[in-house]
Amino acid sequence: MKTFLNIGALSRYQQNKTFVMSAAMATVVTVLSLGLAIFVNWIFGLVWLLLLVLMAAALVRQLIFASQDSESYLEELTYRVKTGQQEAVLQMPVGIILFGDQRVVWVNPYIQELLGDRDIIGSNLLDDEEEIKSAIENDGESTIHWLDRSFTIDYQKDLGALYLLDTTENVALEKNLADHRLVTGIVSVDNYEEVTEGMPDSETSKLRTEVTEQLTNWAKKYDLYVRRLSPVSYLLMGYQLDLQRAEDDKFSVVKAIREATAQQNSPLTLSMGIAYGEKDINSLVQLAQTNLDLALGRGGDQVVVKAEDAPARFYGGTTNPMEKRTRVRARVISQTVAELMDQADQIFVVGHKMPDLDAVGSAMGLWRFAQTREKKAFVVVDEEHIFSDIQSLLRAVRNTDPEDAQPGVNLGASVISEKDALERVTDQSLLILVDHAKEQLTGAPELLHDLSNRLVVIDHHRLAEDGLSEKPMLTYIEPYASSTSELVTELLQYQNQKGAPITRLESTAMLGGIQVDTKNFVLRTGSRTFDAASYLRANGADNELIQSFLKEKFADFKARAELISQAEIREDAAISVGDNETIYPGVITAQAADELLQIEGVKASFVLTKRQDGRVGISARSNGDFNVQTVMEDLGGGGHLSNAATQMTDTTTKEAYDQLIQAIEGQEAEEASI
Repeated sequence: MKTFLNIGALSRYQQNKTFVMSAAMATVVTVLSLGLAIFVNWIFGLVWLLLLVLMAAALVRQLIFASQDSESYLEELTYRVKTGQQEAVLQMPVGIILFGDQRVVWVNPYIQELLGDRDIIGSNLLDDEEEIKSAIENDGESTIHWLDRSFTIDYQKDLGALYLLDTTENVALEKNLADHRLVTGIVSVDNYEEVTEGMPDSETSKLRTEVTEQLTNWAKKYDLYVRRLSPVSYLLMGYQLDLQRAEDDKFSVVKAIREATAQQNSPLTLSMGIAYGEKDINSLVQLAQTNLDLALGRGGDQVVVKAEDAPARFYGGTTNPMEKRTRVRARVISQTVAELMDQADQIFVVGHKMPDLDAVGSAMGLWRFAQTREKKAFVVVDEEHIFSDIQSLLRAVRNTDPEDAQPGVNLGASVISEKDALERVTDQSLLILVDHAKEQLTGAPELLHDLSNRLVVIDHHRLAEDGLSEKPMLTYIEPYASSTSELVTELLQYQNQKGAPITRLESTAMLGGIQVDTKNFVLRTGSRTFDAASYLRANGADNELIQSFLKEKFADFKARAELISQAEIREDAAISVGDNETIYPGVITAQAADELLQIEGVKASFVLTKRQDGRVGISARSNGDFNVQTVMEDLGGGGHLSNAATQMTDTTTKEAYDQLIQAIEGQEAEEASI
């Protein structure tokens, strides 16, 4: 009976007020039923009472037994949960490190197993492991590499607990996926047609076999697939891991084929455009072709590796591009330019900032080209920022204009400012950029913005990756050419000039552009350079007039001599650094670099001066044995292998010198590794 009435033996939920109230209500109902039974018949009431007592005793007993079972089950479950938690902390592949006063006070067995015999208890792990310290200071979750494993970490500052989730396998899977993403490349033999012209079929076949064999052997070395598409092009496929190995090798096959074919007196060069990172194979191939176009636009003999959303990486390009002897391309370009002019209502020709004779001379040549198509054309020049030679040229041109000179029809009246050009421009106008192909260098940026979809580019500098935001309607970039004036002279020869013949001054300006860029036919000249010069001379170009344009002031002569006297010889490079407080005209800087290259033993020259706009300008020249283009590209500029420049903002000439030395050393190290 004591057991039956031991209410304290009930479980806590059975002692709950709600449970007690329910029991009380059941008791009241029972009592009422008992009273009713006695009222009906007292004997029946006694029997009913006995039954109720027995039922109540049985019910209480069952509740007590159930409560005891429940308590036992909960105690067992609690024990198992605590044991499971302890085992998880000790056995699961999750590292736990507890800190006290920034020192390690406890590590779980998983971390200790990775540590081996190393004991870190009591050590200041945050000072010893910079990667862990940096990750904790950055808050939140981050990934680190520690103990030859990869971990995603989470730090609870209030507990001083560091949790390390081992993600080594996931990281390895991600890396494997990235390593095996598809890479596509297109390989082109730059000058196959020029080299094999007039060559016997047997020699041509031998040369082609040599290239294919070397390229195939190189591809097999790096597990790449190569297939010849034509005598001058190949398809290259592989994985990103293989591409990385080929990049580490600096694409040595380009140099190997150039040297091997040169020994046969048939020097062939390769260019490659390689693309990666695209999920769509069609987009990948299109990007590879774009990269190849960039490599060819920079002069060929190089490799361009680029993803859609990543900067390009360049390999090679250390030799001067071979002059192409065919005129077919020039004739086709001339006809295309003529058709574009015919479709326009007027033509605007723009050179680069601070234009030289090549920029202005080629612009005047294209103005004459437009006259042969009976189209109004304008040469856009910022006359507030031009050198004395251009000032003299423009004075001479305007002196030849009649009194009723008409803009667009007479050359002198057609030399206008950007402001005037913006007032004349329409949606049907055509813009031609000469002697440059970069938005940052253009002499009329607003005009370029307005006519970015009606654009033609004619240039002889190697194509830069960050050239123009919009793709031109026509791009004619030939890095092998001596100057843009040479290219325009060739284009002009394919037009009928009977109604609008080239004038003496126009011929003189274009010949002056060729002479300035070739340093009087010393640098970057080929057979077509002399052909163009001969044509201009035949049309009245005057060398004496060119010399009168190029005469300089005594102050400029003195400034150039000062820069030359400050030069130092560093191995085989001459470097002159102008005073940071002295402003030098850009032409003086360029001329000083040209003259320093004449010193015996000097393969490259660099002149650094402060410009009028506050930037530091660097003019770089070489004799062809040193690639100054890549050095200038490292500093944000560009140009040719033997003629390049850059302008650097927010720096002094001394700081620019330090950066120049780093760029030179970087290139020397890269060339030494090839």
